[in-house]
Amino acid sequence: TMRAPRRRSAVIASLAIGLVAGWLTTAAADDGSGWRFEFEPYAWVSAVYGTAKVNDYTAHLDVGPGDLFQAVFDGDALAAAGYLSATYDRWTLFTDVYGGGGRVDVDEDIPTDFCNVRVTAKDTMRLVIADFALGYEVARWAVPGRQRPLTLGVYAGARYVHLGNDLSGGIAVIGGKRYSGDAIDTSNWADPLIGLRWSAPLFDRVTASFRSDIGGFGASSKLDWGLAGDVRYWL
Repeated sequence: TMRAPRRRSAVIASLAIGLVAGWLTTAAADDGSGWRFEFEPYAWVSAVYGTAKVNDYTAHLDVGPGDLFQAVFDGDALAAAGYLSATYDRWTLFTDVYGGGGRVDVDEDIPTDFCNVRVTAKDTMRLVIADFALGYEVARWAVPGRQRPLTLGVYAGARYVHLGNDLSGGIAVIGGKRYSGDAIDTSNWADPLIGLRWSAPLFDRVTASFRSDIGGFGASSKLDWGLAGDVRYWL
C-alpha cells in the first residue's frame, strides 16, 4: 500500500498480493565464486480505490480484482512484474518492479427531464512501482532434511513510483452544442526505505519468503510502507 506525497489532494492506494504463480526461478550454479543470480517473474492480484474531487463534484474509484481481470481479458489492461537479484556471499543487490496500465471508454446517452445527453470519455491510467535495494544476510540456520537454509536479512534502498492519468471526454446535448476537454496528470517520486526479509524452505524446491519495509521520512512522502509475501518454486 502506498501513500501519495502530501502535495497531492487525491490519495491512490494499490494492493498487491503475491500469488503462487509458477515462479520461474533460476540460479547460477555454484562455481566457487560465491555469485548467485535469480530472475523471478510473478503474478499478483490488485485493486484500486480512491476519491477525486473537482470543485463541488466528487468521484469515487472502486475497481476490484474482478474488474481488472475482465479488463485484461478484454484487452483494455496490461500488467507485468519481476524480481531480479545478484548475490555475493551474504550481500544481495536486488530490484523488484511491477506495473501496468489500463483504458476505460465511455459512450452512452443519459436521459434527463429536458433532453438526452450523450457522454463520451476515454481514461488511460498507468502505475509503476519499483524497489531498488542492497541487502545483507545477518543469519542463516540449517533446516534438517532441506537443501536450503532458513535465512534472515536486512536491506536499505529506494522506492520509485510513477502515476499517470490521461483523460479526454465530452458532453453533448442530442442535436445541440458539444463541450469537450482533456486533462493529463503525471506524478513521479522516490522515497528511501529500510526493511527486513526472511526465507524459509517448505520443501526442497519450494520456499516461502517475506519482505517488509518502511520509508518516506518526509523525503517525498510522509510515510511509505510495503509488505510482500510469496511462495517460490525452484526449477
